[in-house]
Amino acid sequence: MKFRDMSTEERLRMLLSEGHLDEQDTGLLAQSPGLPTDVASNMIENQIGTFPVPLGLAQHFIIDGKPTIVPLAVEEPSVIAAASNAAKRCYETGGFTTSVKRCGLTGQVVFNGTLDQPEQFLKEHREAVEVVAQTAHPSLVAHGGGLRNIEVLTYRECNFIEFRLTIDPAEAMGANVVNTICEAVGHYLCEQAPSLKLLMAILSNNAPLQSAHARAVFPFTQLSTAQMDGAQVAERMILASTFAEISQQRAATQNKGIMNGVDALILATGNDTRNIAAAAYSVLNPEHRTWTNWTVSENCLIGDIDIPMPLGAIGGAISTLPMAQLVMKLLGNPSASQLMGIAASVGLASNMAALFAIVTDGIQKGHMNLQLRSLAIMAGATGEQQIEQVANLLRQNVKHASLDIAKKAVSQIKRGSLDV
Repeated sequence: MKFRDMSTEERLRMLLSEGHLDEQDTGLLAQSPGLPTDVASNMIENQIGTFPVPLGLAQHFIIDGKPTIVPLAVEEPSVIAAASNAAKRCYETGGFTTSVKRCGLTGQVVFNGTLDQPEQFLKEHREAVEVVAQTAHPSLVAHGGGLRNIEVLTYRECNFIEFRLTIDPAEAMGANVVNTICEAVGHYLCEQAPSLKLLMAILSNNAPLQSAHARAVFPFTQLSTAQMDGAQVAERMILASTFAEISQQRAATQNKGIMNGVDALILATGNDTRNIAAAAYSVLNPEHRTWTNWTVSENCLIGDIDIPMPLGAIGGAISTLPMAQLVMKLLGNPSASQLMGIAASVGLASNMAALFAIVTDGIQKGHMNLQLRSLAIMAGATGEQQIEQVANLLRQNVKHASLDIAKKAVSQIKRGSLDV
C-alpha cells in the first residue's frame, strides 16, 4: 500500500517498523497537541493554549545522495503532495544536490554622533572588541563560532556611525547570540567614545552570508503529459519562470509557492519562519525578483535555487519543542548546513511542482480533491467514510460545490437519506 493511502495509524506503524521512530515518538505523534502546558507557557507571554498544525511527510527526496523523508507542518492542501511529486520526477537523476554558504550573521551597533577618524578608532580598538565579543558569549567560541569581522560605516548626512559585526553562530540560528555580543560591544565602544550616543545594538535579518543552493535535473520523459511532450512542458515552465522576472505580480505568487515548502519545513523544525522570510525577501529587487532559475540541457530541465537560509540545528524552540526534536530525528539529525540544503531542496521542489501544474492542467486540478474534503469537514462531516461521501457528492458538480451543499449532504447522511 502506498504511504499516501495508509491511515495515520498505519503510517506511524510503518515509521516505527522501519526504525525512523521509536514507541515514545509515535506516542507523541498520536497525541494532540503534543506540547505540554508547562513548556508552552514558558515559551511565550500570556499563553492560553496551543494551535496545532497538521504534520505530514514529503517523500521521494534524495538530497546529496541520501534518501530523505521531509516532515512539513502546513495547513494548506497539496503542498506536501506537490513537493513529493516534484521530488519523484528527479529521482532517477539523483534528486537534489546542494551547497551552502554559512559565513556568519550581521550585527549592527549604531551610534548617533561623529568621529573624526572612524577607521583609525576601530583599528585602535579592534583587539579589545574581539575580547569583549568572546567574553560576552564564551560558549559560542567553544562550539567553533564567534566574531569573524568588524567594520565601520559612516552616514555623515544623517550623523550616524555603524560598527558592523559578522558573527559565526556555529550550529545555532544565532539571533540571541548576535544580540548579546552586539550589546556588549556597544557598551564598550560607548566607554571609549563618550561623544557617541548608542542608538541600537541588534541583529540584522538580512543574511546574505547564510545562503543555500540546490539543483535538480528533470528528464523530459518525466515531464510529458497526454497533451504535451516533455520538451514542450520544459519550454513552457521556463517561459513562466521568465515572466516572473519581469512581472512583480507573478513574482510574488511564484515566491509564495517556493515558500510553501520552505515555511512548512522551517516551522516543523522549530526555526523562526519570520526570520527566514525576512532574509529571503531582502535579497530580491526589480532586477532579481525570484530565487530560482530554469534552463534546458541534454533533454533535461535543470532547476537551480539560491536563497538566504539563516537557520539553526540547535537552540531556542528547536531544542525546546518536543515535536521539533522529533522532526529533526526524522530528518536524520542534520547539521545546520545540511538543514539549509534540505530547505533549499524543498523550495526548489515546490517551485517545480507549481510551474508544472500551471503550464499543463492548471493549479486547481491537483488542489481540488483535498479542498472538497476540507469543505466536507467544515460542514461537519466526521470519520473517513462520511468525509469521503460528502466529497464524492461535491465532485459530481464541482463547479457548484459550496459549504451549503456540503452541510445539506451531512444532514442527509445523519438522517440516513443520502444516496451517493
